[in-house]
Amino acid sequence: MIISLANQKGGVAKTTTCVNLGAGLALRGHSVLLIDMDPQGSLTRYFGPLDGGAVLGDWLLGRAEFDQAVRHTPFDRLDLIPTAEHLIADQALIEQDKFKAIHYLRRKIEPLRARYDFILIDTMPSFSVLFANSLVASDHVLIPVKLEWLSIQGLKPLLEKVADVQDNVKHLQIMGLLGTFNRRGGKEADSCLVGLQDLLPGQVFKTTI
Repeated sequence: MIISLANQKGGVAKTTTCVNLGAGLALRGHSVLLIDMDPQGSLTRYFGPLDGGAVLGDWLLGRAEFDQAVRHTPFDRLDLIPTAEHLIADQALIEQDKFKAIHYLRRKIEPLRARYDFILIDTMPSFSVLFANSLVASDHVLIPVKLEWLSIQGLKPLLEKVADVQDNVKHLQIMGLLGTFNRRGGKEADSCLVGLQDLLPGQVFKTTI
């Protein structure tokens, strides 16, 4: 299963959710690959400094093979494709390829289905070609949402982008909305959970963070 964690708003615990969901699945015995699709590299930094080897952009653009780019983390069954700042320049190269710009990751990731039980993609917080690549390559999109009013208001453009991708990628499904920064018993958080249910009935996780 390939899952993108997506939200164009920063600071919603998207990367933290990606790391911990991956770790939890690995602890349950699943083989997991984390992919850092954000040039800021927050997911990569969770696992310490890079060793100077190949990174995501090298793999996407054919400058390196998968086994040259993947890192085996200190945790059993949890691997990482790290990124570096030059992914910004690589993104510009991808954008120039008008015919397959949004399919780079999908073409690379499909052969890995037999190697991993779960592939989790940490997306960048903007509607970029890298963001589109992440959704096109995924089976599901999981949307962490900070339980505050402004975050809820910002969901509509994201859901519209997901719907645009679904028009062409029929298998892509919204896995659910995950409320984060929940202050239990707080009026704003409780109101936001109700708002999420109104927005996507039946697709809000009972679990909150």
